[in-house]
Amino acid sequence: MNKPVDDMGLPPVLAEMAQAAVEICGDDPHREGVPAKIVALLEDAFKNPETRDAAMGMVKQGMDLFGTNADPGFGIMGVESSKIGYREPHDHGPCWAVNVQVKGRLRMVHWARDSVDEETGDIVISKIDECVLEPGDVDYSPPTVAHELYPLTDDSVELAIRCHSLTTIIQHRYDRSTGEYIHWSWAKKEAVGGGKFEAVGAENEPEPLSSLVKRV
Repeated sequence: MNKPVDDMGLPPVLAEMAQAAVEICGDDPHREGVPAKIVALLEDAFKNPETRDAAMGMVKQGMDLFGTNADPGFGIMGVESSKIGYREPHDHGPCWAVNVQVKGRLRMVHWARDSVDEETGDIVISKIDECVLEPGDVDYSPPTVAHELYPLTDDSVELAIRCHSLTTIIQHRYDRSTGEYIHWSWAKKEAVGGGKFEAVGAENEPEPLSSLVKRV
């Protein structure tokens, strides 16, 4: 795991939180109980306006608050909706993901992968739930569960927290506008496979959007 050192210099309130998160994760962030402790840590930290203000300051300096997508361990990245916008349903492979709302409002939808046809590769995903994140709210996505993000305000800013670098995993990314998915490699920055999928429970969802090309 990466060490709690940031070249930009983390504000004390964020450095303390990052240090605690790294210690909780240890050498195996997939251990039972680790995600719940990470969520509790972030909920406690970000209910404090001082922590959110410090995070906003770091987001304005750069996307990565702690760690980077190239580092092997725990990392925190700032996401500004005005720059990225909607994100299609995507998972973090065998890893969990946590999102913290820092500013504005964002709608989060979770999708579970129900089945995979071994012959065709076709996938079925089902909507599990949805929520609206306000400043200080924390959302957890277990391994293999995809999250779909709809910014509800132009000033929406969130933190994407991961247990492993994205370059070490393969994401499933689902384009609801086409019914096609890809296996996305951030290490190669290209699709390394894909197929078709069916989304169960999407009847009342907004018109499908596509950002697979825009985000690569």
